[in-house]
Amino acid sequence: MAAVASTVVMRHMRYQVMLATMALGVAMSVGHAAADGPDAGYGAREVGTVRFIDRALNLIQLEDGTELRTTDARMLNNIKEGMRVQVDFTNDGAQNEINTIAPAAADSQVDVSPTAGD
Repeated sequence: MAAVASTVVMRHMRYQVMLATMALGVAMSVGHAAADGPDAGYGAREVGTVRFIDRALNLIQLEDGTELRTTDARMLNNIKEGMRVQVDFTNDGAQNEINTIAPAAADSQVDVSPTAGD
């Protein structure tokens, strides 16, 4: 009878350990996803030609259709339509926000990654 009781206790302990392991695995995977938020967004750097500027909305559009906005209208003061620019921006999941914008040198590479060494 003692052997049967011991087997039942061992099965119960295995079940508890397995349940705890599964709960930890789920918590770790969900916790990692929740830490970044629903959409962590991304940052990028792009070289392109300005197709359109809407100064009232602080918005520019590049030739490839990329729309970029800024909250500081002064960033667009020296930018003109047709100008080749290098833009560093972040995307929050809804729109592209300009961090910096400057006229691009003639030898600037298109679609330069901010993580690739400059």
